[in-house]
This record gives sequence, structure tokens and C-alpha cells, in this order.
Amino acid sequence: MESVSHSDIVPSRPVTFTAPVSHQSSPHKFSKADNFDPRKHGDSLPGPANLDRKLRQFASMGYTVLVRPEEFENHILPDETRSLLRDPDPSVVKQIRRECLFRRREKPRPTENDYAEFVVRLINEHNLCPQHKATLSGLKPAENDSTKSKVDAALYVKEEAPTDSRPDWVRCRLFIEFKRGGTSLDPFDDTKIDNPDSKAETREDIRSQLTAYAHNVFFYQHRAWLYSLLVNGEEFRVMRWDRSGVIVTKKMNYFEDPEFLLRFLAYFGALSQVAQGTDPTATLINKDWEAYKMMERYAKAMESDLDHTDDTAVPPPPVDALNGSPSASMPASLPHLQRTTSVTPRSSRLPLSSAHHTCSKTKAAEQDANGPPPPPFPSSEALAEGDIDPEEAGSEPIHEDPRVFRYVRKKFAESLKGDWPCYILFVGDDKRAFLVGKPVFFSVTMFGRATRGYIALDVKSGRFMFLKDSWRPFYVGVEPEGVYLEQLMGIKDEKIKREVRVPRLFCHGDVEEQRSFTAAYAEWLANHPGDASKQPVAGRCSADGTSSALTPHVDEPSPTPNDRHPPSSPPPRTLLGKRSRETFDSAQEQVVENEQKSTDDQRENLTAEPEEPSHRLYTHYRIVVRDVCLQFSEFTSARQLATLIAECITTHRHAFEQLRLLHRDISAGNVLILPQITMNRAQALRVRWHAVLTDWELAKVVPEDPLAEQSARQPERTGTWQFMSAAYAQSHLRRPVAVADELESFFHVMLFYAIRYLRSTAPDVGQFIYSYFDEHLVEGGTRTCNSTKSLTMEKGAIRWGRKRVYFLTEDEDEHDQLNNLMDHLLELFKARYECIDWQEAKAAAEERAAAVAEEKAKVLAAPMSQDCSSEGTVVGDPKDHRSPGSSAREAASSTSKLGDAQVVLPQGFAYVYEDDAEKKGAAAATAPQNKAALKAKARRIVEPSETTKERAESLDTHGPILEVFEDALRDEEGQEMPWPAADAVPDRCPGYYDPRGQTIALYQSANPRANAGDGDYPPAKKIKTDEPMKLPTIRSHTKRKGPASEPDFGTARGGGDGLL
Repeated sequence: MESVSHSDIVPSRPVTFTAPVSHQSSPHKFSKADNFDPRKHGDSLPGPANLDRKLRQFASMGYTVLVRPEEFENHILPDETRSLLRDPDPSVVKQIRRECLFRRREKPRPTENDYAEFVVRLINEHNLCPQHKATLSGLKPAENDSTKSKVDAALYVKEEAPTDSRPDWVRCRLFIEFKRGGTSLDPFDDTKIDNPDSKAETREDIRSQLTAYAHNVFFYQHRAWLYSLLVNGEEFRVMRWDRSGVIVTKKMNYFEDPEFLLRFLAYFGALSQVAQGTDPTATLINKDWEAYKMMERYAKAMESDLDHTDDTAVPPPPVDALNGSPSASMPASLPHLQRTTSVTPRSSRLPLSSAHHTCSKTKAAEQDANGPPPPPFPSSEALAEGDIDPEEAGSEPIHEDPRVFRYVRKKFAESLKGDWPCYILFVGDDKRAFLVGKPVFFSVTMFGRATRGYIALDVKSGRFMFLKDSWRPFYVGVEPEGVYLEQLMGIKDEKIKREVRVPRLFCHGDVEEQRSFTAAYAEWLANHPGDASKQPVAGRCSADGTSSALTPHVDEPSPTPNDRHPPSSPPPRTLLGKRSRETFDSAQEQVVENEQKSTDDQRENLTAEPEEPSHRLYTHYRIVVRDVCLQFSEFTSARQLATLIAECITTHRHAFEQLRLLHRDISAGNVLILPQITMNRAQALRVRWHAVLTDWELAKVVPEDPLAEQSARQPERTGTWQFMSAAYAQSHLRRPVAVADELESFFHVMLFYAIRYLRSTAPDVGQFIYSYFDEHLVEGGTRTCNSTKSLTMEKGAIRWGRKRVYFLTEDEDEHDQLNNLMDHLLELFKARYECIDWQEAKAAAEERAAAVAEEKAKVLAAPMSQDCSSEGTVVGDPKDHRSPGSSAREAASSTSKLGDAQVVLPQGFAYVYEDDAEKKGAAAATAPQNKAALKAKARRIVEPSETTKERAESLDTHGPILEVFEDALRDEEGQEMPWPAADAVPDRCPGYYDPRGQTIALYQSANPRANAGDGDYPPAKKIKTDEPMKLPTIRSHTKRKGPASEPDFGTARGGGDGLL
């Protein structure tokens, strides 16, 4: 079999996604497990780890690529290491086979432990994996592992192998899971090459178990990929994991034919750690290294550390902290120091921040106080390989105030606790070195962007910064987050630039051209059906004239869809789903069938949920910003909450107006608080809190023409479900994200924090949060917006059931200021939904009229036959069955009135008028009936007034909604309006709030396969019913019992950063 080069399969440049906008997966899917995890909003979430494992089980569906063992050797193993494959010594093969057969006779019914002990003994006694040792670890979890995971065995470098029968996730090179044998314990089905993930519950649980182990290895280590073994009785599989999926070999019986297993183990033992999947840009730090000693010193509190409390006075820095500059020259020496001035009257309707955060006479900029003065670094006679150079540590001069806020150093010190592994991470083209400990947040899912964030220590400057490590989508038009931050920081207008509050970029870059191989290989297989040995050429047409959706970007016009897929050739698989390699020969017939679809079928497909894309191409990426922020939940008053939200909206406004850039993931985890040192005209220093809008990696530049068609850039739509606008959550396939949706998301974020940290009439905050943010309806297997959020938008009032929710002061009086702000905002959103309802009803009526006219034309054009008396049907009476002996004249008198025409309809057709359809049901009408039109008539939707339309249109820009905030916070003279002070309270959300359990129950009720036993079940398809399926709300007030065993991931997340 001819070898296939990785360089030909994995693209070196971003690829073009060729599918239409509607063919994307989305956060509305049940499989988006991280959307149900409140840790992404900054919450800690202790609890049973099996909930996370169950969610990962849902999220792991459809990410498996099944290959033959020879494919694995020739295609999956990297080019530069394939030469290490060696056929095993025949004598060893014979000896292993003899021992296996003897074992079979000795123990006819072995247990899982029997197989584990037997295989581990074979590996070690026969040195099957050179330089490595296999150890058993299935009885006790690692001491620092809060998930309590107990993988059966693992391979380690001999010098690092644990001796306490516990797994060592930091040094594990390959994990091995054992089962006692049988189909019921095999998570994969070799008979379904397109969909090998078994749907049986027990088999799903085992796949979830394997995914959890792989997640643990990636969590404790920095890896590009990972190998593992599944030994199920006498059969085994080799697996290769990365962030886009898992490649699994078909099962083989090693008792009868151990050659492939022996060849793989010998190959793996000859690999370097990098070739085994370890990230070469991440160096594990030993505790006797100078790097770790430096981290310990910087983690200790210093007397110069500053209090970060808002409006706190700040003493001037010492003279020597400014490289010898006297304190009197501080304004000149600190170019990043912000000045403030007294409040000036409002002369015009400007963004809120321009009224009290700027000074027209002074050029202002921001100072960060995240870097400590470099302490003396002890010399070392001999540095270990990979350790930092003491001469370089703290060698870069600092020209800003080097003092540190206490919360920054405290968080860095916390990241070193618990015997957590520390690393040196290198970022950017110049390989800037940063020291990190435990991440402050980590994605809970194995597949996807896998974002994790660190409080990092820059080796050269000795400054604390924030480092984010992720796997970003690798598609044309999807830029790295650092590119968007550079654009935002590069705005020319200084006044606007001061109001753009985003993380200040320090450095960023892709990591060693690391790509997710599974996605690229799955795509290559789909475009080379039945011939896995065929040599691919990335970005060029294959021998049959087709081309891949994963097409590297070139500087030339893209071909039209017809050019890519000529009607005479079978279309290749784009990123829309899977195509079977065995059945690919029937693709030509499918093309003809698709071209013969009726207009009605095509219209239905436009609103149907597309097939979920299987794999998504990622590239490894790191970004470092100067700012280490606070969680948004640290706000101290309702006024401060409103002010911070207004600052975020102002930033969003400038990004859109200056760059046409939409954030597209406004969520509670992506708004943060940055304490800053400011200077007033008297040169007095104080701490001021400002908002930061972060996580711009999902941003998109939108066309200036709002009616211009927008194409999809990648297979997956993005966003955080809890904070999506109700309109987008209900119409995500038809409507791209707009400014109005983002502004509504800001409202949801403000409500999320207000309901939790301010007093209100909500009797059960946890249940309100679940009802408003997490709950959802199910229509056709897809989540849609829940009734609590949609009714709040449509009615213009915060309601939970029949009760209105409003906010209270400390004296239990109504919080007039906050309630009025909420009401004025909801007036605008209510107007928008009135207009949306009217527009949808109008469009539905027009569509139905066009369909009626089309059917009328077809009937009028149908030829009259002599024997129509025996083939006709009286219109409006579908129960009228005419006898074959009826005459043509009698049939001609049985007519339907469409407009002014009298026609006879052919047999099997009956037109029912709208009134009859409403009475008899849509099933009684075989002509196209638009349910939206009937619904609109039933609700008696009337055209909105001009005032309502103006309010709705005002949400297309940011100015009017900022005016609402400005009016609530300041009077016409620019003076602050009276608001209660320091009225924030501890989190009112009860400790038992956890949407994961409800989500699992809802998923299982909506997907019977999740509870199915062993057996064959067809792939999940869209449920086609006349009415959308609605499931009852699943709620639970039961508190969790027992000790917490949840993985302590800090602030885990999927879309937002959590902490910068």
C-alpha cells in the first residue's frame, strides 16, 4: 500500500469552508455539552464527576474515524517516524501466541483484572515497549485528581513509572483500558464505518470512560495528540486522540494474531516524547529548577502590593521603582497612566464613558500594575536541560509602575498549590517564555477549542500577565483573536481608542503548526472513497475531478459551486456530515435524485436542521495579554453593574462602527473587571474599576449592507446558549447575528448578574436562572428558546410564570433606579419582537399566497382526460369517493374555485380553505399550508405603529440604548443620579443549582437511544412531525449528597475567557 504523507493531508494554510450558512452545527445542539456548564460563567461547581462524564458522552458522538490496522500504520503514523515500524521477531510472536493460548485454557472465563495483569506482564517481561514500563493503576486514583479516575494501566518511561499503583496523569505516555470481552463492552461498531459509535447505553458509557481518561491526560499535560489501547478480552484497538476526534482501528484478536499489537508497541517505545504527542513548546518544570524557584519567590506577598478596591487611594511608587526617576516626574515616566477629571455637563448624546472617564485637555492611557520589581535571582552552577537562564530572568527593564494588585499575586500563588505540574510555555515567533501553574479555567470537553487560561509570569520582565491556550478554527476568514485585538488597539481616533476597553495584547501566535489531524484525515477519506492508499494532493482536484471542502486558501478567485461539483461527477463530502466509503459509488444516482426534488421539498429543507458536521479543523494557538482581570461578579452595587455594562456596550459600538466587527459571543464569562490606577488633575492616584470585553476569537467582520448575504466561514456556529437573543435562538438557521441580538445579549448578561447578586422578588434564584437561561424547548431534535426568556422580550417585563420579577433595595423597597433602567431597555426589545412577529406573519402570508398561486397554475395547466369521471375528486370534500362508473360530465361539475377558475382536480388532490384547515387540522390539507400564517391569524397580529417601528429600528445602532443607560446614571448636567450604594449581596443562587442533571434527563428523554440496550439503531435524524415536539420542564430541588468528586478545573468554560 502506498504511503500517504501527512503534509498532503494536513493543510499548511487556512482552508475554505464551502457549505452554505444553514449547514452548520450550532450551540442549539444537545451535543454542545459545555453550554450546560455554569463554570463557563465563572462559577465553581463541586459535584459528582459522573455528570461531567455523561455530558462528555453526549459531546463525543460523531467524532470517531474507524480505520483498518494497515491504514493506521501507513496513514496515521507520522511520516518521519514510520520507518521505526519493524516486524516483530518470529520467535517472540510464537512465544506470545503460545502464552495467550495457554492462558485461554487455564482460565476459560477470565475477568477484567485477569486480562490486565496478563497483558501488563507480557509487555514488561518481553520488553515489548522498549524504554517503557506498563503499570497497573485500576484500584486507586491519583492523589491530586479530583475526578477520581482510575485507568486500568498505562505506559511510562521506566525511570518515571509510579510505584504506588496509582495513575500519574502528568507522566502518562499511553493509557490502557481493559474489559472482560464481548460486544456489549465494545464502544465501537466495525460494521458501521460511517458511524462506528455504538448507541447502546453500556457501550456509550465505555466510550465516555475512554474520553474522560483522554481528557485527563490532556488536562494535566500539554499535548498535540495521544495514543491509547482498548483491550476487550482477547481483542484490542489502537486509538489516536486529538482535539477534533479520535481515530480507532478495527478490532483484532491478539491471542490469535499478535503481530500488529507487537509492532505498534515496539514502534511506540522507539518514539521520542514529542513523537508520542507531547507539545515541544511546553516544558515540564521540576521543583529543583531555577524556573520553579522564581515562581515561588514571585508568589510571595510583598509590602508594595496594592489594594484593588474601587476608589481606593494609591500612594506614589518609590523612586527606585521607576528606574531612578523622582516621584515628581511620575506623569512623564508613566506613559500608561490614566488621568481623570471632574464631571462636565453633557452637551450632546455621547456614549456614557465619554462623560466621566476622559479629559479633553490630557492625553490619557491606561496603566497596568501587574509586574513586580525583579527580585535577586540566585546563580546556579549547572542548569538542567530546559530550565530558564537566571541571567535572562527579570532582565527586561520596566518603565511603568511595577507594583502588583494583591488579587493578581494571590491568584498566581493559588495556581502553584496542590502539587500541580508547572510548565514553561513559549509563545509567538520569538518564543517568549512564560511560567504557568494550574489553569484558572479549562474546557470540560475533550473535543473542540479546549480553551484554558493561566496567570502567567513573563520570565524576561518579571510581570504577571494572562495567557490563553486554545485550538482555534483553521478556516479562511476566521482570524486569530490577537489580530482582532491589534485592530481594536490600532484605532486612530484617540478619543475613541480610550473608550475601547479590551485586553491589551502582548504577544500571540500559532504553536508549531500543530493541526488537528483527525479532521483533516476524515475529510481526506471522504474525498478518496474506497481507495485509502490513493495519494492525495491538498488543495487540488483529485483524479475524479472533485475537490475537497478543506481547500487551502490561495490568492485567486474561488470557483463557483458548479465549478466545484459539476453535475456529471459525484460531489465530494464537504463538512456537512459523513459519506460512506462503501456506498460512495451511488453518489451519482443521488445527484440525479436531488435535482428532481420538488419545490416544496426544497422549501422545507431550508428550515430543517442540517446534518451535524462531524469534524472541525483546528490549529493550536496561544495569546498573552497584559491585563489580569476580576470576575464580573465582583461588582459592589447596581450602579456599578449598570456602568460596567454600558462600558462594554460602548466598546462593542466602536468595534462595530470603526471596524464593522461583531463580537458574536456576548456572555457572562466574556465581560470582566479591570482595576486601574488613575490620576486626576491634582495628580492624586486612585483605583478605578472599568469593564473589559474579552474573547474576540469568534468575532466576524460583517458587510455594511445589512441585506448582503453572509456566507459560513466554518462548520460550526458559535455563541453561548444562555445569553443568545430570543430571536436568534428561535431562528438561528435563517438569521445571522446582528447588532440588535448582541445588545439583547448584554441585557441578558446584566440580568444574570443582577438576579444573583442583587435583591429581587424571585423566590428561588436557582430555579429562575435555570428557567430563564438554561431551560429550552425541543423542536425537531433542536433546542429553541424557552418561554421565560421569550415572554420577557415579547411582554417587555421580567416574568417568571405569572409573576413579575423586580429588584429591591436593602429596605425591601422597590429599586426604582434599576427597575426603571430594565423597563426602558425592555421597551425597546418588546418593540423589536412586535415587528419580528409582524414581519414573519407577513412573509408567511406572502409565501402561502405564492404557493396557492403555484398550485392553481398547475391545476389549470393539467390536461382534461375522457375518463376523468373515474379519476376525479370533489374539492373541499376529501371523503367523497366516486365510483368508477361516474361520467365525465358529472365529474366536470365537481369543481373547486381557485380565484375565478372552475377546474377539476386529479385524483388524490383536495384543496382545503384556510378556515377548514384550522378546524380539521393541517393534515387535512394536501396543498401547501403555512403554519406560521395560521398561527399569525390565530394570534391576530396587527401591524406595529410607527413609534414601535422606530423603537425597533433604534436597536440597529448603539446610540439609543446607551442613552437609556446615560439617562439612568446621570442627569442633564452630567451629575450622578442618586442610586443606593454598595447594595450588592452574596450570591443568591443556591448551592444545589446545577443544570447538568436536568440537561442529561432532558437529553435522554428526547433521545431514546441514550437509554437503549445493545442492538442496532439507525443514525439520529430530524424528527418530522406536523407540530414541534415539546418536552416538560425538568426541575429538581434536591440537594446533592455525598462528598464532592468533581474535577476542580477552576473557571472552566467554552466561549468566554473567565479571567484575563
